[in-house]
Amino acid sequence: MPRAVNFALPFESACSPDRDAARLRNLTWARRLGLVTNAVDEQRYLAWDIADLTARWLPCASGAELDLGIDAIVVGTLIDDQFDGARALSPDQLSECCDMLLDVLRFDERYSPSCVLAAALADVWERQRRGASREWAERAALHWRWFIEAFPKEARWRQGTALLSLDSYLTLRRESGLVSMMVDLIEKANGFETTARARQVPSVQRLLVVAFDIVDTMNDVCSADKELSRGDVHNLVLVLQAEQGLSREAALAEAHDCMRRWCDEYVRIAARLPEDCVQQGLSSEETDAVLRLVRGIEAAIGGHPDWYRSTGRYDTRFPLGEAAYTEDLMRPLARAR
Repeated sequence: MPRAVNFALPFESACSPDRDAARLRNLTWARRLGLVTNAVDEQRYLAWDIADLTARWLPCASGAELDLGIDAIVVGTLIDDQFDGARALSPDQLSECCDMLLDVLRFDERYSPSCVLAAALADVWERQRRGASREWAERAALHWRWFIEAFPKEARWRQGTALLSLDSYLTLRRESGLVSMMVDLIEKANGFETTARARQVPSVQRLLVVAFDIVDTMNDVCSADKELSRGDVHNLVLVLQAEQGLSREAALAEAHDCMRRWCDEYVRIAARLPEDCVQQGLSSEETDAVLRLVRGIEAAIGGHPDWYRSTGRYDTRFPLGEAAYTEDLMRPLARAR
């Protein structure tokens, strides 16, 4: 169902012309790996339209590069739905499930996936690190681990009685939001790598944090109603309401103000990055990669709102107690064959 999405972003929107063909290729892939096995889940899967999200996140990608991006974001999306509050898993149970996925990221050629979702992650991870430097692959693995390990952390917070402060929430959200992995896809899809040294430049570090917060907050604004209906309060809008005693309307307004401030900061940081890179002693190749990443993030953020206007991902019809995705993707792999 179309959504009224109005984000004041200073970045232009574009979309890969390979989107529609890539959508069909992705569905074939998902069926082959046992991720889509019934009509109900296929309808929901198609309604999310992760192909459209990715084609706007990676507007210059096509073919295998776009396919990898879509498949990777699909796996992250399905992990999120498998571990959501509807399944009522305890933090310890979640940790056990997460360990099955974390094993995929061990750089062990002898690894054999134990469940359907681990097999899908393994497929994506092998393609993601193929041809990459060891340094880049280790950072990409770390970003996947951040995302997966955040689920037990969120579950422990939900079980507690203390309110999570805005700063604490943002720190955890930067891990749970998958955006760090999606930023890695910008480099992978466009055929370049930023070095660890470049990532340590303070202004580069801050620019990435600001980008994460912008994208995560867009998501929180669009998903607040759905998450509240499912009993999930891990959302910036709801944190603002609780911490500052705001109405829903005031909390939404503050979230939009946050995004505007972060966008302004992003633009200021990006403008001075060439000089900062020189001052930090980066090579011309390292500086060029940083600037390519900056442009890639701008394109990704610019296209993001268009996906929210059409996706069915944030439909509120599935209340607490009903799984957002019916199939148990943590089932043993042998049962999927």
